[in-house]
Amino acid sequence: MKFRENIIKIIATLGPVSESKEMIKKLIDTGVETFRLNFSHGTHDEKRTLVKKIREVDDYIGILADIQGPKIRVGKFDNDQSYYLSSEQLVKIYEKEIIGNNEEFSIPLEGFLDSVDEGDYFYINDGIIKIRVKEKKKDHIIGEVITGGNISTNKGVNIPTGQLHQKIPTEKDIKDLELIANLNIDYVAVSFVSNGDEMLHVRKILNNYGNDSIKLIAKIERPIAIENFDQILDVSDGIMIARGDLGVEITPDKVPLVQKELIYKCNREGKLVIVATQMLESMINSPIPTRAEAADVFNAVLDGTDAVMLSAETAVGKYPLKAVQFMNDVAYTANEYMPERIPDNYDSERLTHTQTVGHAIYSLANEMKELNFRGKILIITRGGYGVKMTSKYRPPLPIIAMTPSKKTARELHLVWGAHPFHIENIDFFNMSAEDIIEHSVKFAVENKALYENEHVIILLVSRKFQRRGNLIGFYYVGEILENSSKQ
Repeated sequence: MKFRENIIKIIATLGPVSESKEMIKKLIDTGVETFRLNFSHGTHDEKRTLVKKIREVDDYIGILADIQGPKIRVGKFDNDQSYYLSSEQLVKIYEKEIIGNNEEFSIPLEGFLDSVDEGDYFYINDGIIKIRVKEKKKDHIIGEVITGGNISTNKGVNIPTGQLHQKIPTEKDIKDLELIANLNIDYVAVSFVSNGDEMLHVRKILNNYGNDSIKLIAKIERPIAIENFDQILDVSDGIMIARGDLGVEITPDKVPLVQKELIYKCNREGKLVIVATQMLESMINSPIPTRAEAADVFNAVLDGTDAVMLSAETAVGKYPLKAVQFMNDVAYTANEYMPERIPDNYDSERLTHTQTVGHAIYSLANEMKELNFRGKILIITRGGYGVKMTSKYRPPLPIIAMTPSKKTARELHLVWGAHPFHIENIDFFNMSAEDIIEHSVKFAVENKALYENEHVIILLVSRKFQRRGNLIGFYYVGEILENSSKQ
């Protein structure tokens, strides 16, 4: 373990160009805090091998499993060839499977015909083709092509309106969740969520597979998820703003506004938030990103995201290390210019003792900064809640998160500003608060996370009053070390 400078956390997707142990190590050294495993591709054996490689390279790095969810696709086309749909032409679209051409094709999704009404729009091939439902027949619809484009077998479909008759999680997802539970992966990202009940269902499945500790991230990809966002957030450990499908299902001009609103809600509740998709898309083939992409990463940081994610850039791109390095550089620069928060604006309506303490630590850290006291925040935690309730205020000092739980250390790799350390020689139940503090400070100094000439704000859950008791202290590191040496 070592102290890492990252404030904004970077998630990198592993794929053909990045799945070797050598590349995994290089990605970590360049700034990756968590690896994403995309369960839309690959076999279970391949996923087992990837997890084994990651753990062998760094047993403390975080892992996020992204399950596929229900994918809506067009059916097969004649000889699997590509056809062009012209603007203003009419096409017949069936729910039953047929062999398609440029005049008719199928969307073989049960309930598709019931999910759309006359006047509704849907999109094909990443939103390139736009079709309006002109007329509904008994076994098909007649669609008017508003925006034309190429269509071929298995191209993706987005249907923003209507309640789709889809099961979340799918049968494939349930099989994947069994593997994820057995591998004890840190986070699961749940695709195409519509409501809070679906997240609870995923949690129940993981519990039934014998793992109740995996954290759940809800992917926001459909308008209905935005409508039900508060209930989804309430039962989730975090949110991923998946702007690929979201940018098709709502108009692109609304995506930045939705991003800001959702990030603020997550920050206020102290819930993890990830901004994902197309952040450095051009770097799949280019050694440098566009200026617009740099601005996108910069603004996501200013919006308040905990983490930013790379997908194809690190899975199949030509420049995975450069993509991570550039994202790290932009995130670091953006964080330097992040405006100071007004902490009252980030107090949740569901006030907790630990949130109140986090607010107080923010104020004390600001005082330290104004007095030019060099120092850091040290939070000694079991499950990480105190870290999250402090991080959400975005204090001006680094947060060292010291925990006896290896799993908590892995999870905290995604929390803004947190630098997690796993310490084995502390016992919350049998050691005094003073002994826990001394052991933790010595450990931090030994690992070059704290220095003798620094001050430190320390948060520790009370041993005597664990349910609602938090101890805050303001110390000089050198004095703690001196006292420890005398014993």
